[in-house]
Amino acid sequence: MALLSGCASMSEKECLNVDWTDKGQRDGRSGALPDLVESHAKACAKVGVQPDARAWQDGWSRGIRSFCRPQRGWQQGLRGEFYNGVCADQPDGEEFERSYEAAKRIHEIGQRIDRNYVEMQRLERALADAKTDDERKQLRALLRALDLEQFRLRSQQQTQMLMAPRP
Repeated sequence: MALLSGCASMSEKECLNVDWTDKGQRDGRSGALPDLVESHAKACAKVGVQPDARAWQDGWSRGIRSFCRPQRGWQQGLRGEFYNGVCADQPDGEEFERSYEAAKRIHEIGQRIDRNYVEMQRLERALADAKTDDERKQLRALLRALDLEQFRLRSQQQTQMLMAPRP
């Protein structure tokens, strides 16, 4: 039988050789939603395998606790990774979410800094190619405004870093 489609949660080989407790734990450690076992059931039904939902859930419960740590939330937020709210009911969930949100704000400011930098480079190239004094004057004004914005964003980013909860 061919491998299951690329959007299936598990391959044929995985379905036939899975330890459901281990799979649940790995899914939990990756921050998967608790209903992912339903996707596994659909994927594995094609090869006649029914998940052991209780074993998967036991594993997921252990795995999600290791995912929902404040340090993990901080790392995930700084990388700009999506968080699906799975930690809300976990023991360290509130701290995870607080760390994630603080780090996500820092990441988003960094993204804006990067976009501004690219725009500044574009404007500098345009300035080098400008033909008239008015055009150069206009480009310099835009560059000054972006430079001030960069300063403001860097200050905002540093303030967010200082105010962020420490995981």
